[in-house]
Amino acid sequence: MTAVKKFPLLLILILFTFSTCAATEIIEIDNVNTPQGAVIFIADGLSSCYVYPEYTPYAIDGNMLDKADMDKMNYIFDQSCRVLDVTAPQTYTEGGHSVLATGYSKADGILVGSSGTTIYDIAHDYGYMTFGVMQKGDSSGMRSKQHVIIHDISNSVNKPVMVTEMNMISDSDKSISFAVAELMQDHFTTLQPLLNKHPEGSQHRYDIYNIWAIEAGIGIIDLMSTEYPDQNYLLTINAGAIDSAGHYKKDSGYLASIEGIDNATMELYLACLENNIAFILTGDHGMGFPTRDSRGGHQSDKYSGMPESQKVPFVIAAKDVNTGIIDGQFGQEDIAPTILEILNIPGKLRVADGISIPVKDYVNIKVNVPGTGNLLLMKDEVILFENTVHESIAFLGLVPDSNHILKYTSSSDTDKEIEMQINTVSSMVVDIHASSEHSQRHKSSQNPRYIIGGGVIGIVNLAGLVLIRKVLKE
Repeated sequence: MTAVKKFPLLLILILFTFSTCAATEIIEIDNVNTPQGAVIFIADGLSSCYVYPEYTPYAIDGNMLDKADMDKMNYIFDQSCRVLDVTAPQTYTEGGHSVLATGYSKADGILVGSSGTTIYDIAHDYGYMTFGVMQKGDSSGMRSKQHVIIHDISNSVNKPVMVTEMNMISDSDKSISFAVAELMQDHFTTLQPLLNKHPEGSQHRYDIYNIWAIEAGIGIIDLMSTEYPDQNYLLTINAGAIDSAGHYKKDSGYLASIEGIDNATMELYLACLENNIAFILTGDHGMGFPTRDSRGGHQSDKYSGMPESQKVPFVIAAKDVNTGIIDGQFGQEDIAPTILEILNIPGKLRVADGISIPVKDYVNIKVNVPGTGNLLLMKDEVILFENTVHESIAFLGLVPDSNHILKYTSSSDTDKEIEMQINTVSSMVVDIHASSEHSQRHKSSQNPRYIIGGGVIGIVNLAGLVLIRKVLKE
């Protein structure tokens, strides 16, 4: 009888509080269809040059390379909103994921861990939970922004070591966090036995590793729709073996690994549509090759300037998002603000230099007021909204590129009236008290509490890794 090796289930509980703001009241000026959440599927190392029909990939020596053959993803492309030209400003894994999270072209993992910098921070302010299934791109900053995350600390396709971490907020969140963490760990027990059926380094192992991450994500979608249908959430999935194949299995293995997730990607796409979850497909960076039948790269100077290393896909399927191709040149930093737009979450990423890509026929604005008072929103002398507002309010479904009037009167001082004219050229955050708010936000980045909090998180993560190594040795 063959002995069955038991693999440890590693669970680290990191207990701290996310920085949250008071709930923002949401007003629909026109009817909008907001998804229940979003799945951000990051196919690590996936370049649009190898999958978009408009592109032809080339090696450094000038020879044409083959493209991936993927019927299911081509169908998804045709049925979705597809941004044709998106360039990653940083062609390495941590940089790409940091840009995707923050909307800032020079972001790194440290910035991701700072307060108010990511799409996850803003989503938390609107009551969203955040989950991650990440084989790569799992910096400490990225992990700290997830309620629950399972990630591979080994970066090994052959012998992955998946660790589940939980960041708790309140008693109401704990039950969901524990349920998702348990699902993640149960799913992990299936991975190594599946890998062991095939020789190390085989294409089957690369495909199984990728598909495992996608199927874990589908499991989370099913759990949330069945047990917690009213809970909004963001799920980030990183499938890491396409990038690994580009480095170790040459261009043919790279293409085979893209083709290997074709069916699973369709299953993820359908699960999102069936459960009113926005489906978002992108990459952290691409992959370049010196010649045909050679190993590739993306980060060094040799590769980083190649379109094959810089161009990443951006595909969206969600309610209210227009189907078709969006032309024009965009940066990877534009993806984060666009994700907020897709979810109808008006919010300001603290350091973003990206802008929202126009994927819908309406815009949203968030208005911050200095205190309790009466707020009026008017367009063409027609009052769209008038009521008492306490701190902030979000207006959804406004006509784009049109003039609106905002009038605010303080409840404590009726002589204090502020009137502003805004043009809704795009979704935005409007500060009625802009000067003081700007000063407060600027100082917050230097607040010692954030510095101390980041240090505590780092110490706990380091202690966790020491514990993991000790368990593995035992």
